[in-house]
Amino acid sequence: MPYKDKEKIREYGKAYREANKEAIKEKRKAYLEANKEAIAEYKKAYREANKEAIAEYEKAYREANKEAIAEYGKAWREANKEALNERSKTYYEANKEAIAKKNKAWHQANKEAKAERQSKRKALKRNAVPKFLRNCEDEKKRLQEIYKIRQLLSDATGIVYHVDHMWPLSGGGPHWSGNLQVITAQENLSKGASVDEEIKATIKEGLKYARQAYKGRKEVGSRSLPTWATVSLLRCN
Repeated sequence: MPYKDKEKIREYGKAYREANKEAIKEKRKAYLEANKEAIAEYKKAYREANKEAIAEYEKAYREANKEAIAEYGKAWREANKEALNERSKTYYEANKEAIAKKNKAWHQANKEAKAERQSKRKALKRNAVPKFLRNCEDEKKRLQEIYKIRQLLSDATGIVYHVDHMWPLSGGGPHWSGNLQVITAQENLSKGASVDEEIKATIKEGLKYARQAYKGRKEVGSRSLPTWATVSLLRCN
């Protein structure tokens, strides 16, 4: 009998859905709207009952799709940069006192942890300064200027800015003015320790020519490098 023919049933269902696409969509939308609370409750209960399984699945998914997730996040942040900055500024303005209070309380409660973290971070930066630049006064001044710009931007806009290592220190990047950029805290925290391989290669190249210029072994001349790299090619006094 026709109703027992699975292939025909599938074909009929497919044809029906195709012919009634809009109606099915509207019906589904109406159902979701009418059962919003029940669906939310069901989802909440399901997540609660399957907490560990969901966490394992999400962890495995992130691990298997690390690069795709990083690319998507980068593209999304780039496309929504202004909206994110605006949201960050609005949130900061509306919660300025609460944020300050929370930060103060955290610093008070975590004095030792904060001091230890700062100490480790300073040591990491100190060790990541290229050897040929460790006694370079010009480079020290450039680093200071970059951190001043970060503070000026934060004060002027109300948005928290960070000095970011484009090639992260944790991934072997140098603490060098040519590896630094000033970006919003939100952008910095959301980008994590990822690095674009092209940027990494350009930083390596810029650092190589900076080393040659400082040591006087080779003239760099007018070789094409990004502005942030060429600034650091000035000789030390």
